[in-house]
Amino acid sequence: MNVRELKQLYASGQRDFQGIDMFGADLIGIMLDQVDLRDANFTFAYLSRSSFKKANLTRAKLSGVNLNQALLIDADLSNVDLHGATLNNADLRNVDLRNADLLDSSLVEADLRGINLSSANLTGACLRGVNMRTEKRVYQALLHNTILVKADLRSAILTGAKMVMANLSRANLGEANLRRADLRGANLSQAHLANVTLAEANLLGANLQETDLTNSNFLRAKLARVDLRNAKMQGANLSSSNLESAKLNNSNLSNSRLSQADLRYADLREANLEGANLVDAFLGRTNLSHTNLRNAILMRCDISTTNLMGADLQGATMPDGSIHD
Repeated sequence: MNVRELKQLYASGQRDFQGIDMFGADLIGIMLDQVDLRDANFTFAYLSRSSFKKANLTRAKLSGVNLNQALLIDADLSNVDLHGATLNNADLRNVDLRNADLLDSSLVEADLRGINLSSANLTGACLRGVNMRTEKRVYQALLHNTILVKADLRSAILTGAKMVMANLSRANLGEANLRRADLRGANLSQAHLANVTLAEANLLGANLQETDLTNSNFLRAKLARVDLRNAKMQGANLSSSNLESAKLNNSNLSNSRLSQADLRYADLREANLEGANLVDAFLGRTNLSHTNLRNAILMRCDISTTNLMGADLQGATMPDGSIHD
């Protein structure tokens, strides 16, 4: 079937095009809304500005395809092959991309509100500036078990996204907005999250080892049992966050804000807390042995059960307001 025949059949009312072969075809601007394209082959096809609203593209071959500015609203793209595809500025609201292969794909500034990317592979994908924010429960992005290793998510809007057990190892999320995101058990090891917003996010049990979190915002975040060993957190805002039983060994928290933070049973051995603000922090059974607390502020903290063995407290403001020599 050629392009002309496809257009004629669609115009005549046909909607079943299962298994169609359009390898490398020029289909720029084509309209194929509500069609059945299961197992179709569009490898290397030109589909920019096309419309596939509510189409069924399950298991379709779309590797290397150009879908820039395409409309795919409510389409089913589960289990599709989009390896190396470009979907820049595409509209993918409420699209089902479960188990899809998006290795090295490009979705710059795409609208991904309400998308389902559960168990999809986006290793090395470029998602700069994508919009996945939750809006009054109308849209809810799902990224459960999604693979985003080395993905580029700079300035992405991920507010309220469900990312339980997602793999974001070595991903770049600089200046991304993850407010209220659900990242329980997620792997963010060695990721770049400088200047990121994670206020009120849930990172219970997440892996953030060796992650760059410089100047990040964790206000009222849930960080219980999180692994932050060797993390870079200079200037981070962790005020009123829950860090109960968190692992912060050798992390750099210099000049960070930890006022009213819950650090019960947290392990901060050999961490750098120089100049940190710990006013009213909960330090019950916290391990601060051999920690750098120079010029830190510990006003109104109860340190009766805190392990401060070998800690450097030079210039620190102690709970009673005195300055430690």
